[in-house]
Amino acid sequence: MILRLLSCSLFALAAASAPGRAAAFVDLTGGTRISTRDAANPTSDKITFKFVHDLALQAISQSPLCPAASALRFVTDGHTSVAQPLDCTKWTISGPGFRYKDSPGGPGSLRKILLRPGRLIVTLKGAPYASDPVTGPAAFVETRLTIGSTDYCGRWAEPPGEVKRNQADKIQILGPTAACQVDCGNSIVEGPEQCDDGNAVEGDGCDSNCTLTACGNGVTTPGEACDDGDLQSGDGCRANCTLEVCGDAILDADEACDDGNLAAGDCCSPLCGFEPAGSPCADDLDLCTDDECDGAGACAHPANTAPCNDLDGCTVDDVCSGGACAGSLRTPWINELDYDDFFGGLEDRDEFLEIAGPAGTDLSGYQIIGVEGGPAGTCFTPISPPQAAIGEANLIATIPPGTVLGDDTGTGIGFYVACFTFTSTNIVNLAACDDILPGSRMDSNLENGHLLNSNETTCPDGILLLDPSDGLIDAVSYEGIVPNTGTYGPFFHVFPPYSAPRDEGWLVRVSIEKVTSTLERAQSASEWIDASDVPGCVNQGAGPTPPPACPSLTSTPGNENPEQTLACGSPCAAFVERSTSLLE
Repeated sequence: MILRLLSCSLFALAAASAPGRAAAFVDLTGGTRISTRDAANPTSDKITFKFVHDLALQAISQSPLCPAASALRFVTDGHTSVAQPLDCTKWTISGPGFRYKDSPGGPGSLRKILLRPGRLIVTLKGAPYASDPVTGPAAFVETRLTIGSTDYCGRWAEPPGEVKRNQADKIQILGPTAACQVDCGNSIVEGPEQCDDGNAVEGDGCDSNCTLTACGNGVTTPGEACDDGDLQSGDGCRANCTLEVCGDAILDADEACDDGNLAAGDCCSPLCGFEPAGSPCADDLDLCTDDECDGAGACAHPANTAPCNDLDGCTVDDVCSGGACAGSLRTPWINELDYDDFFGGLEDRDEFLEIAGPAGTDLSGYQIIGVEGGPAGTCFTPISPPQAAIGEANLIATIPPGTVLGDDTGTGIGFYVACFTFTSTNIVNLAACDDILPGSRMDSNLENGHLLNSNETTCPDGILLLDPSDGLIDAVSYEGIVPNTGTYGPFFHVFPPYSAPRDEGWLVRVSIEKVTSTLERAQSASEWIDASDVPGCVNQGAGPTPPPACPSLTSTPGNENPEQTLACGSPCAAFVERSTSLLE
């Protein structure tokens, strides 16, 4: 027969004296004889047992006299009897010990107990013993006398005793007796048990190991993924009875990280270890940052210096810096100029130079240089001496500090109009000048090529725009190409040299205009037009006599030229740069 016997070590964590639980057994080994009878007539039911010369009884630790509580109980492998309380008033002192005697069930019933040092003799007859008798066959019988917190218990079994009878109505076993055993499931809370509800059902408040249903009692009950009998984490089962597994977003003792998944490529590996520093991880969709693990479980996004596209058509050479994409503003360019008109005494009064570029361009310190391109005498210019040597400057004017292009078009482009003292009167009167720069002459500061327009390509002059460090920004030759000589002549040959159209005559408010909308300097003569080059106006100024009025008076200082649509920003995105990577 299988006995559900649990060793005391299983209950090492149970409290030593929980309420309602008897203290550890006082094991009686001096049993000499037990006899039980379950007769057809209950009044004949009887049980007697005797312990003599028992060392455990040499000292009786507690008195059964009132108000102490005492009771009798019998346990077999198949049945646990109801504890029979003993009336404390029936206990009396008897010599060195105690005696108990009463008739609790009326005539014929008897309870008689003798408890003395070394001796315990018990006789029970009739009711109430008859209502819950010990029956056989039984593998063992335990007799238990509880006085206060002391449980005198002897186990009658073979071995060490000897079974004489073991029948349903009669059991007889001779001693000696053995120590009683804690039996979880016998409905008695004994020894180290926290509870004992007489069943092996888990989760009903008292589990099969006679501990209260709770995490840490060693029994896995509903709601628990595990229960290893302790409240320690780091051993596979956490203190809250959940399994320690990788991927549940809980960092356990043997995990370096736990991000709640078993995916690779997020800096925490499927084994909950750190992925190596530099390993790729989630893209933050920022081209100016790299996406790499930091070696400590996090996806870092350090700034890089990769080429990029800031989606601003006003900038070029875009590159990442500090996690942001930024470029340099496009280089400004010469967009319009007027170098030749007629005023009394063959003097100019319409001269101006228009510079265009992205809004925000700082023109402070830029240099406007009028360069002589034709030989003296032959080209009949300037009107009066002195005349600079070929490739040298007739005019050097510096743009004042604090000159920054605004957004004059609403699409990111601004204009700067430079006028000159004495020779820009008409433009000054239009309030179109941003600055009136000192001119070296009173008749013509932007040289006229051939004064009478008779040598169309052999009497060149030019306008040169340099940055504050003398770097070339733009160079425009007209009436021929400025020769590659002198201090400034070579600048007109850095880019493919060309000659802009000639200002045809002495017409007022007629200029040479860049007609293309490219956001850079002109590259050829085809990008320029002289507005007087229309029927009825061609060559009207080829002589000292003022020509007739021309209908195409189109100079536009400070504005787009009529043929242009300049845009590099909002609202027109026609010139916005496009990165190949963004189109993939």
